[in-house]
Amino acid sequence: MNRQSDIALALRQWEEAIGYDYVVSDSADLAEGETATFGTLQRILAIIRPCSVEEVAACVKIAGRHNIAVYPVSRGRNWGLGSRVPVSTAVLLDLVRLDRVIACDERFGHVTLEPGVTFAQVHAYLTEHNSKWFLPVIGGPADASVIGNCVERGDRIGPQSQLLSGFCSLQVVLPCGDVVQTGFERFGETPLASLSSMPAGPYLDGLFTQSNFGIVTRATLWLARHPECLQLVSASIPDGGLAVFIDSLQGLVEDLGNGFSTFTLWNGYKLKARQASSVGAGTTMESDHASAAWFCQGALYAPSALMAAAQLDLAVQALEAVALEWKVFEEASVPDLRHLASLFLGVPNNDNVRSLYSQKRGPVPVGDLNPDRDRCGAIWLCPEVPFDGATVANVIATSETVLRDFGYDPVIGMSAGTSRTLRVFISIFYDREISGEDDRAMHCHNQLAATLSAAGIFSFRLGIHSMDVANQATGPCWDLIRQIKNSIDPDGILAPGRYCSMTPSD
Repeated sequence: MNRQSDIALALRQWEEAIGYDYVVSDSADLAEGETATFGTLQRILAIIRPCSVEEVAACVKIAGRHNIAVYPVSRGRNWGLGSRVPVSTAVLLDLVRLDRVIACDERFGHVTLEPGVTFAQVHAYLTEHNSKWFLPVIGGPADASVIGNCVERGDRIGPQSQLLSGFCSLQVVLPCGDVVQTGFERFGETPLASLSSMPAGPYLDGLFTQSNFGIVTRATLWLARHPECLQLVSASIPDGGLAVFIDSLQGLVEDLGNGFSTFTLWNGYKLKARQASSVGAGTTMESDHASAAWFCQGALYAPSALMAAAQLDLAVQALEAVALEWKVFEEASVPDLRHLASLFLGVPNNDNVRSLYSQKRGPVPVGDLNPDRDRCGAIWLCPEVPFDGATVANVIATSETVLRDFGYDPVIGMSAGTSRTLRVFISIFYDREISGEDDRAMHCHNQLAATLSAAGIFSFRLGIHSMDVANQATGPCWDLIRQIKNSIDPDGILAPGRYCSMTPSD
């Protein structure tokens, strides 16, 4: 039987398994799925949309029977890192129909959901039920998948940013079609399943994040408690003062403790991109000096007024000598502070998505934002950097130099989830309608990634454009990863090339 016959037979079997309407092979739909915010060559053979774990397992078994690769996606909003385009030619296994919030526990603060559930959906659910809990959100689109972000180990804004410590009880479809349950449910039904991620025996949850070892079809996430007292911190950083500010902020985050604060930093070019997206490309700030400035915003969460006062004292000690201007907004002085700080309280928005339009001419769509469709050029590089002022300043300076050498504004942001490292987000924005820009932007990305890795600075998250970091890596650790992959997926059915090649030579 030839390859086309295999695919045709598989399509018929998928139609029988999940329904004719949910097996898509129309060329226009496939072309849409093959489109990202940068140039791609990968092909999608078909799109299948199961609606349950049983249907997902059936689809995977059919794929294995015909040796056809499948690539799972949740909502496909991975803009800047590949959207929903597979790493290599495959059938797209779209989990958008698995969109149920299965359970929510108000006493212990956890929610169990499927991969099609979005941040906006969880926020609406918790609001409707007048919950005392919230789910920290991302800076990306409101309709992004919660589980999709978790399995990518994405960054979140808010307390409890150590994502994997609050991501448990995973239901996973393996490449062979078997369904496994991680966590305490390995022993059977138990109330511990949603309350702890550390049962006796090997810790498996992490194996199914940033990997191609299985498809997560259900998971439980721990929520954050709405604070009794909230304070919003805002600061601008003096010229040449980034390193000193970073060191002082590191001490503040360490003193505050995990789970009681969140901070983000961004430069003027990031602010400029958001401004340009509001009024159309070509908007300029008042001066290049303003573009080169750095800003910091954060939130302090406290269960009591006494603790809030102590947090304020720590913030004053840390920031008053190193910030050009700084303020701490309290609810006593700003009655609508919680509205102003909504992103810090689990209310998602699309403000950052709009920055992807900053190099496009004409107005930005008001409602339906789709950077893939609208030919926005965006490539992300996501290095993790020691929370050390001199190191951070050197990484920023190096990045600015490379980006400017290629003619791009250094659009850079950072987040401080712990007191040990900063996660840096470097954006290359351009217009895909301009001939040659895809190649130039990718060359810039590759040069910057190589320059940073040579200095010992590596990414915490990869896009489909940078999977060679994992696929071409060598050494005992990578050998072990490949051994695990080969043992559970010997035919390479599931997402080939995603964070792991089949062999070192692939």
